[in-house]
Amino acid sequence: MSARPNPPFDRLEPVAHGAFDHAELAGLGLAPETVIDFSSSINPYGPATVVEKAVRAADIARYPDRESHALREAIAGREGVDTSCVALGNGSAELIDHLARAYLAPSATALIVGPTFGEYERASRLCGARTLFFGRAVSRGRVSLALEGLLETVARERPRVVWLCNPNNPTGDYLRRPAAERLLEGVSAAGGLLVVDEAYRDLMLWEEPDGLVDLLATGGLALLRSMTKDHAIAGLRLGYVLAATAVVRALRVAAPPWNVGAPAQAAGLAALSEPAARHLELCRRRMARQAAFLRRELDGLSYPGPPGAANFLLAEVGDAAKLRRALLEKGLQVRDCASFGLPEYVRVSVRRSEECRRLVSELKRLPHRSEARA
Repeated sequence: MSARPNPPFDRLEPVAHGAFDHAELAGLGLAPETVIDFSSSINPYGPATVVEKAVRAADIARYPDRESHALREAIAGREGVDTSCVALGNGSAELIDHLARAYLAPSATALIVGPTFGEYERASRLCGARTLFFGRAVSRGRVSLALEGLLETVARERPRVVWLCNPNNPTGDYLRRPAAERLLEGVSAAGGLLVVDEAYRDLMLWEEPDGLVDLLATGGLALLRSMTKDHAIAGLRLGYVLAATAVVRALRVAAPPWNVGAPAQAAGLAALSEPAARHLELCRRRMARQAAFLRRELDGLSYPGPPGAANFLLAEVGDAAKLRRALLEKGLQVRDCASFGLPEYVRVSVRRSEECRRLVSELKRLPHRSEARA
């Protein structure tokens, strides 16, 4: 008899994500380079020149610095924290795994503020933790989070880890600092760790994000950041956590050696430079214009949704899987949100002007909701 994997590895499925399924494209006779990807929320204007040059110049013949010291030091300097408060990972998804391994066990409870990124649930369940959800209300294009109810749940269930994506993927809502402080107080009183995933922090298009770094001293907060979306280096994978020294020490124990390669470390250092910051700000201004255009057009087609804080929009379309398939056959891919528990919604990432206009043009050719109801 063959060996069986340990539970829960024998019953969990991989998490659904955006980006291309190359086997699906091949089945449709589509080459990836001919499809416009609205399913991945990445800066559509690409990396800054300084970042591209740094990647090309990286030494790939030797092992990278396994401590990523230079990059951790640069991040610490920008954020005003000690280097011991910075942990790096092969993308923020790896750091979610490390946080779960360090803080969750079969005797622990994880609380996920949903609907949201599926990796929080997967990582929590792989550690055997009891996994609970507190859901936002998503209805008729509106999103709301009942903070008082969330605080009551935290006090009752006393979770070891609370996962909060902020701005949230896929709903786009943003919890401002006063509410985040109250949540942190509640989680800390329950003896837990609040993980605030700020992957889209630097892709907020309408207002500046709140700073939470000064709250790290409480010891009950971990801020999860991605450098791959805003700087368009998703193929390299790079993320980091800001947290108290004790949290970071646990994450560094959980990490395998050399988990951040030389090209990713070089790209991260270049992304912190002034030329890269100017590039990102220009891209944000362009994306804000395209986001306003898309929201206006989607609303006009009776595909309502919230304005959203970041570089993607949620749209209620009816049969999301059917709409996604129809658009994919036209060479356009949006994110079907069924895996988030929102089968009537798609997530549309903001892309360049001409690409957004092509998407709207194709949507107008499809039977849309206002016509279907007539």
